[in-house]
Amino acid sequence: MPSVLRLPGILMGLAVLTSAIILWVVALPLLNGARFAQHAQHVPLVYAHAAGGVVMILAGTANIYIGWTRRGFGWHRRIGRVYFLGGVLGAGTALALSIAAYHEPRSVGAATGTLAAVWLLVAAMGWRAARNGRIESHRQWMIRSYVLTWTFVGCRIVTQFPGFPVFSALGEEAISAAIWVNWVVPLVVCEVALQWRAGSAKNLPG
Repeated sequence: MPSVLRLPGILMGLAVLTSAIILWVVALPLLNGARFAQHAQHVPLVYAHAAGGVVMILAGTANIYIGWTRRGFGWHRRIGRVYFLGGVLGAGTALALSIAAYHEPRSVGAATGTLAAVWLLVAAMGWRAARNGRIESHRQWMIRSYVLTWTFVGCRIVTQFPGFPVFSALGEEAISAAIWVNWVVPLVVCEVALQWRAGSAKNLPG
């Protein structure tokens, strides 16, 4: 079966598709100034956040593809640096915006701020592993990082549908709850997938 039709390829395709939709619907109107009126108190932070987010999504997708297919591997380190710097800008400004809590409900800031802090920690661990030549550890940390990068997209999808049916009984806190679930669950699933073989039964000699 072609690799693109396997589960990782399907998940990658869905991540690219949803990311493209959010870049067009959410990021582009921020970068071209169409939504500046909604963020009058914090335009520089929002612009930096959107710009950093675009960079981390594009560079992260490119590097996951390179790491998966081994095509153009000579670019891996350079693109990785761009991804890391874009992510620091995107997640760092997300953390600042979350702490300031400019919009209601303010509980959203706890969900998005924790996500931003975890992304920074996971990316730092991946960078440290690469610096120390721990390639397998680096690979796993960067997969976690990309999953968290996508959850920024997922959180934006959730906020486009404030009446999210599973959480509608929570009223205005529905968005906050949905964001928590949206990034915690994918990260846990990712961890299970990464550690699945480590917990498999040993092949004992006959």
